[in-house]
Amino acid sequence: MRNPEFSGTRSPEVLKVGEQLLNVVVDHAVFRRIRDAALDMVYSMRVLKNPCGILIQADSGMGKTLLLELIQRELQAKALSDRHEICLRIGLDSAVDTRAMAESVMFAFGYPAPPSRPNLAFMNNLVKIGFEKRKPWALLIDEMQHVCEGNKDITARAVTDWLKVRMDAFNTPVICAGTHVLERLPVINPQFTSRASMGFVIYPFAFDEAWRQLLAAFTQTMSGTVDLSVINTAACRPLHVATGGNMRALKRVLAYACMHAAAQENRVVTMESLAIALVDAKGQVVEQSNPFKAQRREGSK
Repeated sequence: MRNPEFSGTRSPEVLKVGEQLLNVVVDHAVFRRIRDAALDMVYSMRVLKNPCGILIQADSGMGKTLLLELIQRELQAKALSDRHEICLRIGLDSAVDTRAMAESVMFAFGYPAPPSRPNLAFMNNLVKIGFEKRKPWALLIDEMQHVCEGNKDITARAVTDWLKVRMDAFNTPVICAGTHVLERLPVINPQFTSRASMGFVIYPFAFDEAWRQLLAAFTQTMSGTVDLSVINTAACRPLHVATGGNMRALKRVLAYACMHAAAQENRVVTMESLAIALVDAKGQVVEQSNPFKAQRREGSK
């Protein structure tokens, strides 16, 4: 007999349903507020010549990368009106230093990798030419927390000084997103944060109307594929308990639940499929505290 907690081999059609759920973009109120502020800052700076930036803090899985992508899409659409203007977006890693920052921006401008390891002065010159010729609307930086991590304040100060110089020289706004480690930036380099002085924090969703609206958006988007209506009723609170209001965790559970439903004839997500999906997403460690099973037990009393 098949173990009900084991999802088995999924067909390509079922996997497409999971992919569809993971690709759902819910442009919720916090995203809209930050995006509107970013766009207003960029448009204003092009006239006022007053270098500034935005720092966005959020827990892992709350959509920082997606938010930067949404901002880039809107800015890029405006920039396309002039073939010389672009919007740059880069991502950092734990090895970031001034050289790595210059190299990332150089590649964002479209320069090919040189045949030999270039020095910082060479890359800085290419970056200067890129800024002067392309006049980017903004520089978007993902995973900015890597600048602040560990015991490397001197490196962090040098990296943010490098950014500050380009902001001033080319009137380029910088929009940085990272985890709450970014709280250290004002101590590391107050001159940089005096320019990137606008801050936003994306918190996990509370169990409130915003959470219900989020679930309703998933239900509506997937309506032509699977029936997710249970997440707006009996599963609303258990989903919040299971995911802690984290967007990435929510998507993982819903993706597995939708795949389970897609393998059934009626294609309906149930409390049972959500219970199995949570194990698929997090493993057997959650079995004894599975909120979807607890909800079923309470409903049967």
